[in-house]
Amino acid sequence: MDVRITLLGGFEVSVAGTPVPAAHWRRRHAAALVKILALVPGRRLHREQLIDTLWPELTVDEAAPRLHKAAHYARRALGHPDSVVLAGEMVALWPDADVQVDAALFQAQAETALAARSAAAGGSAADRYRGDLLPEDPYESWAQDVRDRLHMLYLDVLRLAGRWEVLTVVDPANERAHLEVITALARGGDRRAALRQFERLERALRAELGVAPSRAAEKLRERLLAEESAGSAPAAQQPSAVSAAFDLVGRDRDLQAQLALAVERW
Repeated sequence: MDVRITLLGGFEVSVAGTPVPAAHWRRRHAAALVKILALVPGRRLHREQLIDTLWPELTVDEAAPRLHKAAHYARRALGHPDSVVLAGEMVALWPDADVQVDAALFQAQAETALAARSAAAGGSAADRYRGDLLPEDPYESWAQDVRDRLHMLYLDVLRLAGRWEVLTVVDPANERAHLEVITALARGGDRRAALRQFERLERALRAELGVAPSRAAEKLRERLLAEESAGSAPAAQQPSAVSAAFDLVGRDRDLQAQLALAVERW
């Protein structure tokens, strides 16, 4: 049995190539049971862990019938009697099937790319990321930690792959990403676009963090404004001030100082 479970960007299940209709998941706890099991290694959990996750206010005895009912409706949705198996104290999802979970595949590929420091592998991993984990469950505590961890991995592989424009969209307050885009635009001769990008950076930093751009970024803007006013030719042959420097982490003053020195050489 070939099963594909999608958790990134929204919940979907395909069994033997046939998508499970969204209408089959009207029972919230049945869907949650499948999602939770899909998120854990081996797709197996002790029943008390599931009960604590889904019905924390109930005792094990009180919640046991609800767990059996959720498993029943999950099997009905998936169309297979062995899709959710309660055996002893364990609950398993498709224990005897060939199951692929997109979130697990993305995590494995991203971690491999980062360990190898391969930009190409990082780009391939980033392409697997269809969106944040289970956006339809924004307040479920069992999804939040995994969602945050996968999102951070996505940002890491975007940086590794040098996909700076994408980073400015998914992480608008990422100063390093904006500066990379600004530098590329300036080197290409489009200083006006570079200055507009700086304005987007400034708005994002003030809106999300309540701070102004770093002094290093301000120096870069001053250089662009001076060149725009003078109508000077772009420094197309100069090395990238940002690429030649380092990855900005937070707003560390030492890192900013290094970038400022690089900007002066740009």
